[in-house]
Amino acid sequence: MATQKQFDDFLSDIEPSSTTVNACSSAHNTLREALRNDKNLSKVHVETFLSGSYKRYTAIRPQLIDGVLQRPDVDIIVVTNHTEYDKPKAVLDLLHQALVDAGYKNLKVNRRSIAVTLAGVDMDVVPVIEDGDAYLIPDVELEKWLTTNPPAHTQWTVDVNRDAGGRFKPLVKLVKWWRRCHLSHLRRPKGFILECLVAKHMEYRDAAYETLFVELLEAIRDAYSLHILLKRVPFLEDPGVPGNNVFSNLNFEEFETFYEKLKEHAALAREAINQEDDDDQLKRWRTIFGQRFPASASSRSLASTLLRPALGAGLSFPAAPVYPANKPAGFA
Repeated sequence: MATQKQFDDFLSDIEPSSTTVNACSSAHNTLREALRNDKNLSKVHVETFLSGSYKRYTAIRPQLIDGVLQRPDVDIIVVTNHTEYDKPKAVLDLLHQALVDAGYKNLKVNRRSIAVTLAGVDMDVVPVIEDGDAYLIPDVELEKWLTTNPPAHTQWTVDVNRDAGGRFKPLVKLVKWWRRCHLSHLRRPKGFILECLVAKHMEYRDAAYETLFVELLEAIRDAYSLHILLKRVPFLEDPGVPGNNVFSNLNFEEFETFYEKLKEHAALAREAINQEDDDDQLKRWRTIFGQRFPASASSRSLASTLLRPALGAGLSFPAAPVYPANKPAGFA
């Protein structure tokens, strides 16, 4: 049968490499410093901080497509002293101009953020204003400010991971890798939505990852079977903004596609656990996770794999700005 060590080795293998982490660190620190010093944005600039999967330690290694390594995604929150009376478009335009003035070339103004594409990193730069213990984010399409709370999301993942005996974040990475293998064409659900699904439906007892994974898929399958019959997208509360639905931007077709693939692989994972022949079991796990899933446990110790720098402090990035010897691609 698949061993805990095989899953430990697999989790180590799908971690972002130190090269990826360093590239992200250099890119985001350079950008944040540029915004801090911009002659116009500095008038409303309060602070910046990281958000997203790299901040929450739930990122997996970038995907390789047709031999080309895809860029990792880094989310940067820009806290400003704008007010709700400021037009969302004007706020995004000001941020966009600051990035242009800093020399960034490949930019895209999205609904709530500015996307910055460099040679090795994608960054999503999001302006917000403080709103008590939360934040407000501008929405250009709705022409209004909406509640968000990235720091609460980060703390929530810390709390959930503690309550799960340190198994929540690794299980999230297994689910993200599974999704990448089979549903990469699907726009949603991904990212934070998957984290919320895992937190709601995983077993919090101490268990092997193979058991946690199959029971998670089966729990999600059983919880939403009626929604599929009724053709409804479920409600899953945002842990950082009570009352908000993390599924709010998900249409039924997306959810149904996700659900049917998950249902199929819940059965396959259960077969893998019950399979007595090691070769047949490995074949099933590799159908689920791809060929990177190890054929056998390595001789490496857990301390040298899951506890390597890329999983711990490395993903936090240095607190002080890091400046590369040469400006990253995308600069003027």
